[in-house]
Amino acid sequence: MARHDEAPWWSGVAGRLRRFDRMRRDARRVGVAPVGPREPSAPVPPGPRTTVDATIRPIGAGRYRRLDWAPGEPHVVRLDLGGEPADDRADRRRSLLYFAHHTDTHVCDAQSPARLEGGDVYGWVNPGADSGHRPQETCTTQVLDRLVAATNAVTTSPLTGAPMAWCLQTGDNTDNRAAAEVLWFVDVLDGRRVVPNTGAAGRYEGVQRSGWKAVWHPDRMAWDRRSRAGYPYLPGFLDAAVAPFDPVGLAVPWLAVFGNHDTIFQGTFGASDRIGLARLGAMLTASGRKPIGPALGRAIALARRGADAERWEQRAGDRWILDVTPDPAARRALSVDDYLAALLAPPPEESPGPGPVGHGYAPADREAGRTWWTHREGDVQVIGLDSCNHENGDGGGIGPAQLEWLEEQLIGCHSRWRGRNDRWYEGGDDRLVVLASHHNTWTMTNATPDEHDPGPRALGADLVALLDRFPNVVAWVNGHSHEHKIVGHRRTGGGGWWEVNTGSGIDFGQQGRTVELLDNGDGTLSIVATVFDHASPPRVGYRRDAGWSPTELASMSRELAANDDRWLDPLAMIGGPEDRNVELVLPAPYRLR
Repeated sequence: MARHDEAPWWSGVAGRLRRFDRMRRDARRVGVAPVGPREPSAPVPPGPRTTVDATIRPIGAGRYRRLDWAPGEPHVVRLDLGGEPADDRADRRRSLLYFAHHTDTHVCDAQSPARLEGGDVYGWVNPGADSGHRPQETCTTQVLDRLVAATNAVTTSPLTGAPMAWCLQTGDNTDNRAAAEVLWFVDVLDGRRVVPNTGAAGRYEGVQRSGWKAVWHPDRMAWDRRSRAGYPYLPGFLDAAVAPFDPVGLAVPWLAVFGNHDTIFQGTFGASDRIGLARLGAMLTASGRKPIGPALGRAIALARRGADAERWEQRAGDRWILDVTPDPAARRALSVDDYLAALLAPPPEESPGPGPVGHGYAPADREAGRTWWTHREGDVQVIGLDSCNHENGDGGGIGPAQLEWLEEQLIGCHSRWRGRNDRWYEGGDDRLVVLASHHNTWTMTNATPDEHDPGPRALGADLVALLDRFPNVVAWVNGHSHEHKIVGHRRTGGGGWWEVNTGSGIDFGQQGRTVELLDNGDGTLSIVATVFDHASPPRVGYRRDAGWSPTELASMSRELAANDDRWLDPLAMIGGPEDRNVELVLPAPYRLR
């Protein structure tokens, strides 16, 4: 079965539109949802630091469902790659690397005129886990803050007592690489005061206060299609979501790589897109007139003819147009160079954050236009890749310069490796290797030429073949698909490596992972991956004012995500038990010290 990230944007449109029509008919049949306050959250189970202790799942059978605590999930031992770990390995094993993983947080300026929510009308803007509009996207900074709080609760490994080395952010850190989004992302992680708002001070202006009934309007009772299907009446929610707050800040250093939403317009449309949507972003960013619903087609037509913000405002008309307060400085799209500059900027002395400066990147990387890095942690080499296409398309791949660099790094971590001619060579010192990137191997399908790294692109199958020649590679951690999924890759001659794909911070279940690499002391390694929920209760009492705390907003965001089923099945995003809490065993590639 094809995955939603593998298919082109035009595939399956008819099916998605039929699903939307069915949702609309269901809403008419169900009628108006109750609007009174509902029960507060159930008591928190003792010490639910990870989903081993407790999980969060939907309850009830209605069209709109609330969430509650559910039983925890033990680790599933996977032996797909061979190796026979000793039964008493827990008594002898030692930790080689322990870190946390966040991905696809999509910190979002939900009020920007340059967002393509209107693509939902046509069914072609990144359908699936990258839909044009989500009802929960006003709360992305608060969700990231609560992910940070949950990460801080497990900075010491529950298995071994090892300290957490760092927290890895594997791309789509922002939704549209706007200056404000990058600032909020960095400041939430570093623990500096955040004002997650652009445009009018203290007030939300966006599609959730418009005349578009396909979108949930929390401050209009039973007015739109979603509220008639059960979404709650929450006046004050939107203004609370753009209010200032003080994030807790990570207690450990953090490293980052780029995602497609951090590099090109809406993560899909670059300089070479045939529709001309990259021009649309430039036209709308500085504007105060936001196209909603069907008006997007009108905006695209003008952008293709080279219109600027002034001409758009003259020609936009009034039908399906939402007036917002312009904020061109905060909403401007950062180039990759500017994004790197933001990561490399020295932090304020009064709130330096956990570091390191650059978060994986060095000044020399910016000077060379290099968007990949390597970092040694004890006996483990961690390699951060840029899997994005900077010209067009949301799929991944890497260019020839990065591929050559990657092979050089791998050779340096091996005393023995197999060349392209199938001959074995000897050389460097042995180190275990962990790769990190935004895309996973099954979504690295974009062969579009990329001037950021010109030449033939290496895709997922090419990289799997490359790693087959380097036995010290044991894991590749990534995101992009917004789902938990773990794949074992068998290596020619035995053993192999594990691909650990983690679900997103924006779609259900808004979770992260810890990953610990262990030497079992018996000739095998284990990679223990453990999912954790962000630190907010599964449900909170509904309010009718702007007094929502960041924790309550994050809790409400998770609930909305669990019901956001227009383009995807929310529960499918959390994968199966074999993709969540797991112990991934593999033979040690060499005798460990």
